Amino acid sequence: MSSFPNWSSFTPAAVEAELPRLLEQAEKGVAALEASEPQTFEDFVWALDDATRELWRCWGGVSHELGVMNSPEWRQVEEKWQGRLVEFSLRVGQSTRLYAHARRVRVALPPTEATRRRILDKSIQGAELAGVALEGENKVRFNEIQTRLAKLAADFHNAVLDATTPEIADAAYLESMKHERDRATRERLYRARATRAPENAARIDEILALRREKAAILGFADFAEFSLATKCAPSVAAILKMVDELDAATADKAAAEQRELKALGLTPSLEPWDVTFAAERLRERRYDYSEDELKRHFELEDVLKGLFRIVKFLFAVDVAEVPAEERPPTWHPDVRFFEVKEGNRTIAGFYFDPYVRTGLKSGGAWMNEFRNRNDRLGELPLATVVTNFNRPDADGRCLLPFREVETLFHEFGHALQCMLTRIGEEAAAGVNLVEWDAVEVASQFMENWCLDDRTGIAVPPDLKAKVRAAKNFRAATACRRQLAFTKTDLELHAAGFAGGAATPDDIKRTNFAHFGVPTVSGDLFLCAFSHIFAGGYAAGYYGYKWAEVMSADCYGAFEEAGLEDDEAVREIGRRYRETVLALGGSKSALDVFREFRGRDPEIAALLRQQELSGDQNRQFVV
Repeated sequence: MSSFPNWSSFTPAAVEAELPRLLEQAEKGVAALEASEPQTFEDFVWALDDATRELWRCWGGVSHELGVMNSPEWRQVEEKWQGRLVEFSLRVGQSTRLYAHARRVRVALPPTEATRRRILDKSIQGAELAGVALEGENKVRFNEIQTRLAKLAADFHNAVLDATTPEIADAAYLESMKHERDRATRERLYRARATRAPENAARIDEILALRREKAAILGFADFAEFSLATKCAPSVAAILKMVDELDAATADKAAAEQRELKALGLTPSLEPWDVTFAAERLRERRYDYSEDELKRHFELEDVLKGLFRIVKFLFAVDVAEVPAEERPPTWHPDVRFFEVKEGNRTIAGFYFDPYVRTGLKSGGAWMNEFRNRNDRLGELPLATVVTNFNRPDADGRCLLPFREVETLFHEFGHALQCMLTRIGEEAAAGVNLVEWDAVEVASQFMENWCLDDRTGIAVPPDLKAKVRAAKNFRAATACRRQLAFTKTDLELHAAGFAGGAATPDDIKRTNFAHFGVPTVSGDLFLCAFSHIFAGGYAAGYYGYKWAEVMSADCYGAFEEAGLEDDEAVREIGRRYRETVLALGGSKSALDVFREFRGRDPEIAALLRQQELSGDQNRQFVV
């Protein structure tokens, strides 16, 4: 493969010393391009990428370190440089000369250059959404807002990280809520996690106000409309139609699921801290297995081998770990490195950072791309997969709960879209330009294969049958939880919110009550809702469900072909690879879906796979 980041020398001090040079270099490169008269895609897009690539890669490395090796020193780098980088980004995004170049080059492109046309279309749109047409006070205020929002997001994220102690971190918390028999301990943990980072309440108010103001300056009715300008969902109305359909399909079943828990009589009353514990006991009784029993069959190394086997079966690529003595530098001794090969040719690589590091590493799991495919420079995709699994036990084994098996398959689905791209133009390769509400399609799709016999993971057939039967256990309740988050997010960013007397917490409580999501007095869920206040999901959380509909429909193609038919599954896998995984952002996500499926997405597959009620023949609105 091509060169790798030298993580051993990527220190706060080194970055602090290097950023002035990189910023100056980028500024000079952009200024030179502005002063020129590029006539071709190569002279404009490639030149702009070359001028800024080193700077953005370095800053991307800072963001990565803040996620996996957070420290006061890295925070100081972020604090000092974030404003200047936002200022530079705005200066590029608002350059009227670059905007004019993009429009001129776009007109000159032949119709056959579809990928390049999309890159320029998105560049032009990005400039318009970055305020290129703004003047005077509006431009000054817009830039102030952008800088302030970046600072607020960083502070929000750090407050959540600081407030998350080891016992309420993702990897430990859910296990405790499932298995801790002392009710008082469960209540203490639940309340501790539900009331994290109260200082973020004031930040939420400011973030929402600034987003409203930003959208208004750009001429949008509200921030939700601004957000959807770059998504594949056509309107808020279409999203709410999906929410309403799923609401109707799950309401009765979720109520029945709740009655089942109460009927167990495990506690005098069913409080929020009792729900997960009671649900786990019901699942054990109904399906006659415990999660501890299941974990014994999902040792991390076996899961990795199984994941790579199914990837080879479906997509005809091999994944192999690079021996420690040959692997490139990493940011922590836990980190491993793998190569992806097609035949004898290496086509991509990825880092895998598996274990929890409380206080240093953000919770949850994610995939990031360090580098996208770039045929011109001969660069291959380079990704990272980060999880927060518990560290190996005294025998060196890391046993995964089934939900973490699904997490690993999920994140590797993201990585596959990055690594198996066929697009050689960096700006549209992999996940680049994939609309945010479709970026979860490839990841959610991979979750379907965790229990496939072709993985070779040694789970006894009778136990595997029970797990499959339990797959949709409390599916209606889980769906409604996501709908509560979705509708809360949309309403917080809708035009009507600012004019009413309701607070963000009022909006949350109303939706949580409607969808049956339990809360406690003093609940501060929003103060730790990093997805929408410190991540990329503002007025976009619906994307998880929107993408889930498309993902379920993708898997439906395999079901229709016959999951037991190896040849048919391989053929559908090949077609899936050459569309969803290969085309990346070179086309709109809906067009890519249509190319794979031959039609628009339908909601029927999701309802069928999750055994939810409702009209199975309704068309999903696009």
